[in-house]
Amino acid sequence: MNYSKEIIVRSIKIIDIGYITSLYLILGIITAYLFDKYFGVFDKKKEEEKPLFQSIIELIFQLWLIGVVIYIARNIVPLIPFPLNGIYGFDHSKVKELTSAVAFSISFMYFFRYYEYKSIYVISKLTNSE
Repeated sequence: MNYSKEIIVRSIKIIDIGYITSLYLILGIITAYLFDKYFGVFDKKKEEEKPLFQSIIELIFQLWLIGVVIYIARNIVPLIPFPLNGIYGFDHSKVKELTSAVAFSISFMYFFRYYEYKSIYVISKLTNSE
């Protein structure tokens, strides 16, 4: 076994994992920003004019939309080439983190403020703890 090659390939893999995570984080932040622009600022007064079931349905729709966006991101990021692919036989497409989209999901949900505030509002209404 060639240990120096193994060390180089594993080092490339570590760099690739950081690269993939960075791509997902950046894409998640940008997508959350765009969603917040589309939905606007959460207005509690406007929300209180709606029946609670409507707010819940809207929240479920947004969650469905989030799931679709995660699916799309999971299929877009693997199309972005990795600059070190092929060096010492390294295969970027075999890195498991490439299709997991965990970093995207976390960053998208963390920065999607409208969804956060709407969720807090609905939960407070359901638990009657305003």
